[in-house]
Amino acid sequence: MSNFAALDDKQLPAHQLAASLIDLACARGVDRNRLLRGTGIFYEDIRSGKHRLSASQLLRLMANARQLMPGKDAAFLLGRRLFPGAHTASANLLMHCRDLGDSLRLLGLVKMQLCPFIYGQLHIYNQRCYWLLDDAFGCAGEFQFVLEAYCTALVAASRQLFAQRVPFHFDFPFPRPRHIQEYEENLGIRLRFNQPLLCISFEQKYLRQPCIQFSQTLKWHALRQLRAQRSKINMGFLEAVKRQLQQHRNMALSELAEIFNISPATLKRRLKQHGVSFSQLQDEVNRQQALFLLHVKGLNNEAIAAEMAFNDIPNFRRAFKRWTGSTPSQARLGWKLIDFSG
Repeated sequence: MSNFAALDDKQLPAHQLAASLIDLACARGVDRNRLLRGTGIFYEDIRSGKHRLSASQLLRLMANARQLMPGKDAAFLLGRRLFPGAHTASANLLMHCRDLGDSLRLLGLVKMQLCPFIYGQLHIYNQRCYWLLDDAFGCAGEFQFVLEAYCTALVAASRQLFAQRVPFHFDFPFPRPRHIQEYEENLGIRLRFNQPLLCISFEQKYLRQPCIQFSQTLKWHALRQLRAQRSKINMGFLEAVKRQLQQHRNMALSELAEIFNISPATLKRRLKQHGVSFSQLQDEVNRQQALFLLHVKGLNNEAIAAEMAFNDIPNFRRAFKRWTGSTPSQARLGWKLIDFSG
């Protein structure tokens, strides 16, 4: 399995995220040399449009920008610039999609060009869509910055594609930030913080919201352009690992290493480079599934245990407490308190 990029692999286009962030920071008075210090990025390479960067280089650039730019709005301003952006074929593919459902499906084809650091999985339940978001590379301290930028880009893109703001609901796992006005201005007021899941939700009917510039001909033309220039790399390393664990919950590290065609020791070392261990990722994947079944689907302990292939309820309760820090009953009560207070 080799269709992923690790943190230090130079596989990401330089002239989308990096160019937008550099132009934004310089427009706000940041010295370009200070901005690029320690990143290994050269502005001449960005201007050429052909250079590729690693995720670690882009994350360092974000850290520099966040520290050097005044105020707390840098990520939101960046998000407004990301779509349609300079990546013409990728932008055109989404610009001429049929509807929101079509655009979310096609986003998977161009995520390495437009949104490499975050990936989403769409679940539909009870006439509502839940787009669960996750870290594709191991963004560490820059993950909230990335999240703010991409959520802003999503809202801005929905306005451009559908001539209206789709009523997205945003659930964030971190505390309510002090710069809440930036969230409300860019994402709307349907916001909740300290939530158990990182999730964007909306009514299922909006999947059929038509794109105002839909063109089957132009969409297929963009697809042909992308196929001609498309890299074999289509996901981050952590995303590749998590997707395997989601399909095979009890997979051993040695089995995963075999799928990736590397030794168990090499896999451990790569995971450590991305700031996690194998057991941490297993717990994270199981935690997300259990919380979705509990909070969204409202299943009882017996049904969740059966869904996750546990042989008995006590084992499930112990595992749930290890994953989340609380029992299923405590988690269920905590969700209700948060829900009614919001």
